[in-house]
Amino acid sequence: MNEKFKNATPEVIQLKDPDDIVFNKREKIYRDGIELEKGTVITEPWLEKNEELLTDCWNIFMVYPDIYLDMILPTESNFNLFFYQRIYLRVCMRYTHIFITASRATSKTFLSILAKYLQCVFLPGHVGSIVAPNKTQASKITKQKIQEIWRIWPLLKNELEIYNGEPHANFGKDYVELFFKNGSKLSVVGALDSDRGIRTHATLIDEARDQDGDAIAEIILPQMNVSRRTSTGLVNVKEAINTQVIYATSAGIKSSFAYEALLDYFEESIIDPRRAFTMGLDYRIPMQHGLIDAAHVKNLKMSPSYNEQTFASEYMGVWAGGSEESWFNFEKISRYRKIKNPEWKQKFREDSTTFYLISVDVGRLSDQTVACIWRVNIRDNAYYSTMVNIFVLGRQAETKTFMQQAIDLKKLIDDFQPREVVIDCNGLGIGLADEMIRTQMDDIGNTYPAYGFFNNDDYKKIQPKDAACILYSIKANGPLNTKIHSNVYARLNSGMVKFLITEQEARSELLATKVGMKMPFEKRVKRLMPHELTTKLFEEMANLRLKRNGLDIVLEQINSRFPKDKYSALAYGLWRIKELEEENYQKRKRRGLAGQRKLTFYTEGA
Repeated sequence: MNEKFKNATPEVIQLKDPDDIVFNKREKIYRDGIELEKGTVITEPWLEKNEELLTDCWNIFMVYPDIYLDMILPTESNFNLFFYQRIYLRVCMRYTHIFITASRATSKTFLSILAKYLQCVFLPGHVGSIVAPNKTQASKITKQKIQEIWRIWPLLKNELEIYNGEPHANFGKDYVELFFKNGSKLSVVGALDSDRGIRTHATLIDEARDQDGDAIAEIILPQMNVSRRTSTGLVNVKEAINTQVIYATSAGIKSSFAYEALLDYFEESIIDPRRAFTMGLDYRIPMQHGLIDAAHVKNLKMSPSYNEQTFASEYMGVWAGGSEESWFNFEKISRYRKIKNPEWKQKFREDSTTFYLISVDVGRLSDQTVACIWRVNIRDNAYYSTMVNIFVLGRQAETKTFMQQAIDLKKLIDDFQPREVVIDCNGLGIGLADEMIRTQMDDIGNTYPAYGFFNNDDYKKIQPKDAACILYSIKANGPLNTKIHSNVYARLNSGMVKFLITEQEARSELLATKVGMKMPFEKRVKRLMPHELTTKLFEEMANLRLKRNGLDIVLEQINSRFPKDKYSALAYGLWRIKELEEENYQKRKRRGLAGQRKLTFYTEGA
């Protein structure tokens, strides 16, 4: 290069007429404040001539937004998207239902807001929203992330419309609003009554584990009833962003609304993989890319003052079974899951120290009818119990009738030959009780006999005289419920109850055998089902918190959307086992054989 031009300052030309340009390698050309590095000027004729090419490019950018970001990144920038970040951005542009569970420092909020921003850029007239548990905190975080996006990709700021000479962006204490040149809008909203009735096309639900599930279902999701229309007034049926819901969160508890949504989306991703996508990341991903300090994580893991459950949820992405509000200590009672194999029939016919008992909580429409199968072992006059199986009666709509539920329950009676069957006869339970004292015939002609109650005077008057009286009617009121809940708590924490191991352990044990490896899929599902239902039982227990109601102990659901049918069936069974233990003690006492007694205490209302 000639020395006299080597340090020359380039001439700056501000464009007024795009068609009136003199190109010179030494000249810097600007339009709307943007440097055109290669001297390219976009005119209307040029756009019309290259419309097909531009349409193809735009379609590519829609599904590969990371490539678009690479193209508009300033040449002097050292920023680079990591592989997992590129995957997540592409997912946000291609799927309707998305759930990401990620540990701290994975940039999930930054990536989610960036994806929402790009949706507004690519789709004219798109209305997007960001929902967080606290609007003030959400607005503060969103403002920080938006400013970070502008710092990394300055050209994205020029996508906003100009208002009073500045990009139209409103940042307030509890609100954020961005208005784009193409008519799109991105805003922070809350799951509040004040936000009812507004319309959005897609939403990001940030930190879903802390969200109110009922508010999300009643306020946020109905906001997407109307899809985005193109300039022709039609709805693009292939547009995945219409009615899109993105859940981005750290792991929480399994009884939460967020975990329900995770399971829902995970199942949908299997049934319809083009519509739904789920993704999970633990701390090792951001640590690999230098986003989190390895020494810091190691110190947290080794620190005796740091809660193991908190580390599992915040850094490992593990959804925990218990809540801090839960009356039952989930981790403690989980230690009693020691039984490897469920039982399908009575195994101890000749053993006088062992008997079976079935306890039933009755449901009809929205609730389930659950039967817990107990094997009771008498040792030193103490009644130790093991839940060897658990069944849900009436899984399908056509089998939810009380007649069919009675047939299913009588089949269990045939299999296990229980000493007693405990039935909740409050409310809907009367319907099942009425069928149990009748004779039924199933679809293939098998006849099931009538059974009778031995503790209910009303049924003694109407049930068949020759019926086997093994049914026990329980009608729990406030004071009795107090004793029932206290008894469950005492027997569980004293180690007198054992349960089946987790389904993960059971699956590993099963597949480690030749029989398990050769087992057909349907049979394997049936074999593991009792373990899965036991896990559901534990999740129900973890969703119960103590509520004092005068002198009564009342257990209410932390998440009202989570059932408690399995817990009720368990509680009724353990109460009856406790009563049988008391009756046996009184008999031995009258005979002078009581000796030293091993007591299980429970706390009444205080």
